[in-house]
Parts: sequence; structure tokens; C-alpha cells
Amino acid sequence: MRDCWNWATATAVGIIGIALLAGAGGRTTVAAQATGGKRSVMDGVYTAEQARRGREHYRKRCVLCHLDNGQGHAAVPVIPGESLEREGDAEAPAVAGEPFQKKWNGRTAWELFGTMASTMPVGGPGVLTPQEYADVLAYLFELNKFPVGARDLAPARDQLETITIGR
Repeated sequence: MRDCWNWATATAVGIIGIALLAGAGGRTTVAAQATGGKRSVMDGVYTAEQARRGREHYRKRCVLCHLDNGQGHAAVPVIPGESLEREGDAEAPAVAGEPFQKKWNGRTAWELFGTMASTMPVGGPGVLTPQEYADVLAYLFELNKFPVGARDLAPARDQLETITIGR
């Protein structure tokens, strides 16, 4: 009987703790606990303010190749004094819509963040801060109509690895 009481008490305390943490705005949600910390972009992993900041960076650094609505294009722009050749990729890929979602479906936010930080913008990868890359990533999620959440997307590998892209 005592073992049953201890198990029931521990279970109740654990459930209450998870609910309190989620209700208090903690990092862990009941859904994240149930899935071992895994989340989806459909869980709202960025804020509207963060996407706004990302849109500003996108307009300064990304729009030339990926265009206003993220559809990309096949024509590589000419920038005097800059080489825009990309090995194996002669076009600016879409960062929104069906082509983007097909390419990134099931992959993690960390993979996309890493690709962005190591290859973009063309001619100057790594020029943004990690937070600025996270803000641009939030904007890409907004372009793809993934829901807004209550917390900024952090540029932390351990967090981005838990977020799966896709519907």
C-alpha cells in the first residue's frame, strides 16, 4: 500500500509541477514533456516581434536573391565586385511556400539555422549575429504561416534541435 501511495504522490506532484511550469511561462510545456522535449513549428516557436526584426534583416540582406515573398528565383543577381556562384546551386531557393516546406519538412530548425549561418548571405556568410539569424528564421516561419508563440526563438543549438519543421 505504501508503494502505491508513493507512486501516486510522485505522479501527482510531477503532473502538478509540469502544469505550474507551463502556466508560469516556463520553457517546458506539457506537450513538450509528453514528446520528450520535441516540438514542431506548429507549436508557435517565435514571436511576432521577433519576426518583425527578422523581416528588417531579410529586407537588408536576403530580399535581393529570395525576393519579397520568399519565392526565390532562378536568375542569380549581379553585384559588382561580388562572386555569387554557388557550387551545385545556380538559383536562390524558395524560403517560403511549398518548395521550402517540401525541402525542410521533418528537418530541424537547427539544420536550417546552421545552413543560413554558414552560407548566407552570399558573399558574406556569418555576418549576422546568432540572434539576428534566429530573427530571420522567425521571419521565414512567419512567411510560411507557422503560428506565432509567446517566446522568441533562441539561437541555441539544444533548443533548435528540438524543433521540427513542417505541418
